[in-house]
Amino acid sequence: MSLRLLLSVLAALALSAAPASAHGGPHGHHGHHGHSHHHPKPHKPETVQLQVLGVNDLHGNLEPTLVSGQAAGGVAYLGSYLAAAKAADPKGTITVHAGDTVGASPLISSWFHDEPTIEATNLMGLDVGTLGNHEFDEGGTEMLRLIRGGHRSDGKQFKGGEDTSDPDFPGADYPYVSANVTYADNGKYVLPPFTVVKREGVKVGIIGVTTTETPSIVVPDAVAPFQFGDISDAVNKQVKVLNKLGVHTIVVLAHSGGFQDPGTDPAGEILDETAQMSPDVDLVVAGHTHSLLNTRVNNALVVQAYRYGTAFDKVTLTVDRRKGDVTASTADVVTTYDDGVTPQPALADLVQTFKDRIAPVSSRVVGTAAGPATRDVTAAGESSLGDLIADAQAHETGAQVALMNPGGIRADLKAGQLTFGDLFAVQPFDNGLVKMTLTGAQLKAVLEQQFPAAGDKILQVSGIKETYDKTRAEGDRITSLTLADGTPIDPAATYTVACNSFLATGGDGFTVFKDGTGVTSYGTDVDALENHVEALSQPFAIPDPVSAPRITRTA
Repeated sequence: MSLRLLLSVLAALALSAAPASAHGGPHGHHGHHGHSHHHPKPHKPETVQLQVLGVNDLHGNLEPTLVSGQAAGGVAYLGSYLAAAKAADPKGTITVHAGDTVGASPLISSWFHDEPTIEATNLMGLDVGTLGNHEFDEGGTEMLRLIRGGHRSDGKQFKGGEDTSDPDFPGADYPYVSANVTYADNGKYVLPPFTVVKREGVKVGIIGVTTTETPSIVVPDAVAPFQFGDISDAVNKQVKVLNKLGVHTIVVLAHSGGFQDPGTDPAGEILDETAQMSPDVDLVVAGHTHSLLNTRVNNALVVQAYRYGTAFDKVTLTVDRRKGDVTASTADVVTTYDDGVTPQPALADLVQTFKDRIAPVSSRVVGTAAGPATRDVTAAGESSLGDLIADAQAHETGAQVALMNPGGIRADLKAGQLTFGDLFAVQPFDNGLVKMTLTGAQLKAVLEQQFPAAGDKILQVSGIKETYDKTRAEGDRITSLTLADGTPIDPAATYTVACNSFLATGGDGFTVFKDGTGVTSYGTDVDALENHVEALSQPFAIPDPVSAPRITRTA
C-alpha cells in the first residue's frame, strides 16, 4: 500500500470514529471536533472527465482540402487542432483513429508507400488505431510493415524506377487493435484485439473492428488470407475479457459507418452493430462512410468526423471513479478550417519535405482537356470520366472492350492543362492493368453482375454499347449488347477485354472475370490513362455520355 493510500485510509478511519459523525450527514457539527477529520490530501472528486479525440479516413491527405470552398485539414493544421484540444486536458486525453489512414492516397503520400502519413500520425501523438479496408489494399505483409516499420522489399518499393521506401521507416509508434480480423487458416488474431490505456487513474479499454464488407471491396488476393468476423460479436467477446480485468470504460474504434441525414434516422452498418453491442460500450469512433455521425445508440455515443482530416471528434466522457464506468458523455465534431490556425511546425516540415520530393513527378504536364471530365453519371450510370478511363485501358492493351469499376474513380478532371498529379488523383490505387479473353456469354454475365442487392455498380465501358432494364429478372437485365459499331455480341465468339487487377480477380463481386483466359499484364491503370491522354490530339475532346451514350437504361 502506498503511503498516500495508507494516510487516506487512516484519516477515513479517524473521521468515522469521530463523535461528530453521529450528527447526521454533511451538515453535522464536524467543525467543533478539532482536526481529526482533515485529510492529508484533498479528497479526489467522485467523477473525472476524460477526453477522446478521434480522426477517421485520412487517406494520406497530408495537404489541406476544400470544405465548402474553404481550406480545411492537412496534417499540420489537424495536428494544431488536436494539440490545442489536448492542452485543455493534458492528463485525460486519448487520441485515436478509426482506419483508412492510408490507401487511395494523394501522390505526396502514396508515391512513398504511405510512410509519410504514418510518420504524420506519430507526430500528431496518436495513442491507438485500427484497420480500415484500405489498410489491406496492398496485402497483409505491407499492412503489417506500415504498422511495424522497416524497408519495403516485396519488389513494389519502386516508383518511376526509384526505390521510394525509407530503409529506416519507423512504423507506427502506437498500437493498432483489431478484434474481428483473424487469419483464415488458423483463426488467430492478426493484431491484438484491444489495448488498455490509463488516464486520470481510470482504465479505458479500446477495441478495434473493421467493416465486414472489406472482402468485397478490396483486391481479392489481398484479403484472401483474412477473415472479417461479425462486428458486435467480436466487440462483446472482448468486453467480457475487459470486464474480467476490471475495465468498464470501453471505446470501440470501428472502421464501419452510416449516414445521419437531417429528418431521417441515422442508418448503416455501425448503427445496426452498435445496437447489438454490450451496454458496457460507451463510445464508438466510426469511419468508412466519410460522413458525419454524432448520435446515440442505446448506451453508446457514435461519432464520425467526415474524411481527410477535415474534422475530428471531440468527446467528453464523465467517469465514476469508484466504478470506473461512464456516467455521462457528450461529443462535438469540429471542422478543422485552416484560416487563422498556425500549422504545427514538425508536421509542416514533414509535409514540405515530401512536397518538394514529389513536385517533379506531380507537376509534369501530360495534356490539355478541352472540357472537364467528371464522375457525374447519367440516369443509366455512365460518366464522361468513366468513358475516358475505359478508352484509355482499351488503347493501352489493344483490347476490343474495356470495363472500369466506378468505385475506382476518386477525383474529377478539370478543363485545361492536366498534370500527372491530376491523373493520379483520379486513379490513386496503382492497380495493375490486364487484358483477358472472355466469350460473349461471359461478357454478358459480367454485366449482369452490375446490379447487386446492396446497390448498382455500373461498369464504365469502351468498345461496346449496352441497354439494361432493371425491372427484369436477375441475370436477364441486359436487353441489348453490341460492339461500338452496332455488331451484336455473339455468345459463342471470343472477345479481348481490358480491366484493372481489382476487377480481374473478382473485386466488387464481379466474379465472372476470374473465368477469363490468356490473362496478360500491362503496367498500371494510371500509366494507361497518362499514355492515352498524351496520345490524343490536344486539346483533347472529352467523351459525352449524354449526346453519345454507351449505356442506356430503359427501366
